[in-house]
Amino acid sequence: MTNHVVRLYALAATLAVFFVAWAAIAAHPWQAEASAEDPRLVQLAAREKQLRQEAAVVQRVVKRRWAVYDAELKERQRQNAGLRRQVELAAAQPPAAPAVRIVTLPPLTSTRTS
Repeated sequence: MTNHVVRLYALAATLAVFFVAWAAIAAHPWQAEASAEDPRLVQLAAREKQLRQEAAVVQRVVKRRWAVYDAELKERQRQNAGLRRQVELAAAQPPAAPAVRIVTLPPLTSTRTS
């Protein structure tokens, strides 16, 4: 094959055959025969349905728990705000003078002189 034109036509024909084969394979002509339900796909669909139901149950439980937690959190925050107010009021008042007690105790040691 020394003729360059023949080589170009051969290359063009090869590319045309390649792309036509590619299009034919991409069309999946064999899937028309496999339209019957695959038992694995049926099991997979059933498992997916079961998981979706379980996920819905879990979401309801999580929402309920979150509502309880949120209510308890708001109650704790309300209590803490009240305690903070009490501490601020106590800090704003001047400290009371300490009470003075006079205590007379006997001496710890006794000395004798001769």
